[in-house]
Amino acid sequence: MKKYQVIELLTRKLGLGQMLEEPVRVHGGLLHNMYHVKTMAGEYAVKRLNPEIMKRPEALTNFKNSEKIAKAFEAAIPLVCAITFEGKQIQCLDKDYYLVFPWINAVSVFGQDITFEHCRVMGEILGKIHYSKRQVEGVLPEADPFEMFEWEYYLQRVRSFPDEKQWIMEYKNAVSDIKNWNKEACRSHVYLSGNQVISHRDLDPKNVIWDEYKPYVIDWESAGYVNPFQELLEVIHYWCGDGNGALDEKKIAVLAGAYSKYADMAGVDWNAVFSGSYMGMLGWLSYNIKRALGIEGSDQEEMGSGEEQVIGTIRELYSFQKNAGQIKKVIGCE
Repeated sequence: MKKYQVIELLTRKLGLGQMLEEPVRVHGGLLHNMYHVKTMAGEYAVKRLNPEIMKRPEALTNFKNSEKIAKAFEAAIPLVCAITFEGKQIQCLDKDYYLVFPWINAVSVFGQDITFEHCRVMGEILGKIHYSKRQVEGVLPEADPFEMFEWEYYLQRVRSFPDEKQWIMEYKNAVSDIKNWNKEACRSHVYLSGNQVISHRDLDPKNVIWDEYKPYVIDWESAGYVNPFQELLEVIHYWCGDGNGALDEKKIAVLAGAYSKYADMAGVDWNAVFSGSYMGMLGWLSYNIKRALGIEGSDQEEMGSGEEQVIGTIRELYSFQKNAGQIKKVIGCE
């Protein structure tokens, strides 16, 4: 059965009426497929969750919790969460899982299109998320969120590949630094785990859409507990670029200034925070190496996407290392 036929069955099942035209694939998501769907009842964004991810025993519970977290912040910040149908936000049809969202006419902004105002708004959003101190039933801090990933095992696997692909060469060149970043991040675990809040945990520009300067935070699937200052550094790195690979100190000051309206940053161990801030990128790198190797998903599209993300994430790690001193200078923690 064609994907659009399944989506039409879904919209009918949920009482959204007959589709007016074939769904349009919306590009930008890295793991799941999103479609713009027009029906007699309105316009919707329908996300088909990655079948490989949904095979994991914990996947369904994690998605349920992520939508519960989004719902908990609905009154605090502008966001988009899945529509509830008969008490359920996650829908199952033809062995696949779906989330249905209201369609918002808004777009993400990247690079040089990110302005000082975008940075100010993001600082406020992050501050509101962190200092509303939401608690969500069934959502607990991970017992051991910091781990040493299997970098040596991946290295052995890539050595068996016949072709020297770009991602393999970049991984081989970077693996020593990757191991050191991972060790330093693990050492920071005790400090960072002593102060945690529930948050989005993936607030890069692709996960915020804008109608002019009105934002909507989307894609809450990574949501959970995090050290607030660790996430602040990640958000600065994502949003405060100058468009040429460096950071814009004025943007950092604007974002951190907006955040500081809600946060007391006195007495923070910034060395531990900076070390710990590598962990999110390292986890994403590990996952995408497994995709590129065919360990996590085996079709060519998954493997190709994994290869692209390995290259991009390694470069992002080096960029974060390069820009760390600049961030420390602006927020006054050198």
